Amino acid sequence: MTTISHVQPQAKIAGQTMALRFALGILLSALSGVMILLAFPPYGIWPLAWFGVVPVLLAQYRFLPAKWSSLAQVVFAAVWLGPFLARLFGSGYGPVFQYLGIWIALLNFFLAKDRRFHDLTKYRWFVFHGVINWVGFEMIRASFIPIIATTGFIGYTQATQPWLIQPVSIFSVYGLNLVIILVNYALALGVMTWLDRKWMAKGVVPVEAGATRRWLVGTGVVLVAWIGLSVIILNSMPNMPKVRAASVRPNFPLPAHQDEVNTSQVRFDAFAEQAREAAAQGAQVIYSPEMMFNFDPQVEYAEQFRALAEETGAYIFITYSVGIEGQPWRNESVMLSPEGEFSQVYGKNHTWLIGEPNTPSAGVFPVYDTPLGKLAGLICHDANYTDIARKLTANGAQIIAAPYREFGGFGEQAWTNALFRAVENRTAVVISGVATVSGIMNPDGSIVALDTNIDGSRVTLVGDVTLGSDHAPYTSLGDILGWAALAGYVFFMFFPSVVEKRMKKASQSK
Repeated sequence: MTTISHVQPQAKIAGQTMALRFALGILLSALSGVMILLAFPPYGIWPLAWFGVVPVLLAQYRFLPAKWSSLAQVVFAAVWLGPFLARLFGSGYGPVFQYLGIWIALLNFFLAKDRRFHDLTKYRWFVFHGVINWVGFEMIRASFIPIIATTGFIGYTQATQPWLIQPVSIFSVYGLNLVIILVNYALALGVMTWLDRKWMAKGVVPVEAGATRRWLVGTGVVLVAWIGLSVIILNSMPNMPKVRAASVRPNFPLPAHQDEVNTSQVRFDAFAEQAREAAAQGAQVIYSPEMMFNFDPQVEYAEQFRALAEETGAYIFITYSVGIEGQPWRNESVMLSPEGEFSQVYGKNHTWLIGEPNTPSAGVFPVYDTPLGKLAGLICHDANYTDIARKLTANGAQIIAAPYREFGGFGEQAWTNALFRAVENRTAVVISGVATVSGIMNPDGSIVALDTNIDGSRVTLVGDVTLGSDHAPYTSLGDILGWAALAGYVFFMFFPSVVEKRMKKASQSK
């Protein structure tokens, strides 16, 4: 009897401890989700990105039981991506996209099976594996998932910090993503090592302290080198001429071909009024949002546009979509000079693949040589990828237009995507949305002017933007780090099973 009465309280205490650990694991996972969500706009608490992943890693590898360790990533993804993507897409694209974060969270439950691998290898691969998997998956979605592309990259949280992001002009945004995740995993490894010394839970494989010190020191060196290089690049940017640019946002949320209220004449009159407002403030280049008109301006309203260009004395980027029955769909932009000459047409390259056909004029990347500088444009989703801005800059672009037909909360995020295209290639970018975003960004990522309003508003944003100076190393190197991470991601899809088989075979031979 004495033995039984002694064992029962111990079992009860063990059960309570397990329940407490489980609850702490769930709370820590949710805390990470909240921290990373707050690191992104519209909240913009950017320092959180540098340690916001640490709590979920502690939950996965130290608090939750091994059998349920994948639950940490599920909670993390649900709390972060659930609200993030719901706000991003809004209600316009239905529950499939509105709740995409929840679907990703559930997928994580089946994919996040890393605990056993790290237990078997005593966390020798913990940091390297975590960094490669995170950045490698970012490369997958940026290259093969057209709905989101690079939106939500962890590096975009740093968009308001020019002193910190300059090395992306060499190493790409994937390089910044890598450094941020490296810091998170190294810090998590350090906390895990400390926890192992203070409190060793049952079933936990301890981390080797020497390896932790090496990772922390190495990560510190990488971070200091990154910041130092960023400061050097920022302070060595050449003193280039400025151009006064205007981003015209008419607050017409619908594309012109779907808008039954604002006719072509209404749209032209609204744009002309804002163009005159911009010219009155000295604007030399005026940018319209994606699908501002539903006609080819070289065919219809051509003389009205020429008169407006002559009156304002500005170069005007006109965006339009044309879907004439029996002819290919066209989503294009064209530049009109103050002398009334139309430039070569640019056709949108990256479509959403949701009700938007390809544009036949895509695949050509014209740059317009003007007395102001070399001007170019891309269209909307093109800025959410890295390749189009790179090609335009390689052709000499010094200012790139980024017209958007944004929806939901995309405007709150889209400017960060465009800003990183500027820093990557050291070229200026002007973003013009239909209703919720306008922005003017210098080649070093400093923000000349920015306005976002998720509810939509009419804005004529004017500011002096610095011309791009020259090709950045990234313009030639491209996304090498992203592809290397993807190769590592594929390697780690198979390596854990190889390790497990080897260890099983070794144990059987003993």
